[in-house]
Amino acid sequence: MMKNLIILLILFVACNQNKSQDLQLIALSPKTYEFKAGENRNRIDYFYLEGQFSYNVEEYEKLKQKIDEKTAAVNTKSYHLYSVYIYKETNVINKDYKGEREAFDGHNEDLIAYVRYTDGKMDIFYMIEKANVVYDAVSGKEENFEFDQ
Repeated sequence: MMKNLIILLILFVACNQNKSQDLQLIALSPKTYEFKAGENRNRIDYFYLEGQFSYNVEEYEKLKQKIDEKTAAVNTKSYHLYSVYIYKETNVINKDYKGEREAFDGHNEDLIAYVRYTDGKMDIFYMIEKANVVYDAVSGKEENFEFDQ
């Protein structure tokens, strides 16, 4: 009986750990910014990541799946440039965030990922840690340079 109880406890803890580590992308306000550059239509979407995130290839793949889910409804080919900024959840950037788009400036330290599609094709997917690009998920290579937005 005690053995069964221990097994149930282990299963319960394991399930809860998996659930707590589930990443969620949540749209930030303003969640979308559309603009023209010359004749080109462009769009930027802003999200924050809820949940524990680790900098490793497995987590990058999970994040890419979440991004694909969130952007599936966007016709990326209708924009010359379509960008996605993903921030970590902080005491400023969270579900209550109501800042203007310009208010994201100065939060490079909180940026986790930057994704860009050019004419519908993903050409940039940078993983960013403390304002530095640490991994290029398009090429699958580690990087080390400052992210400049």
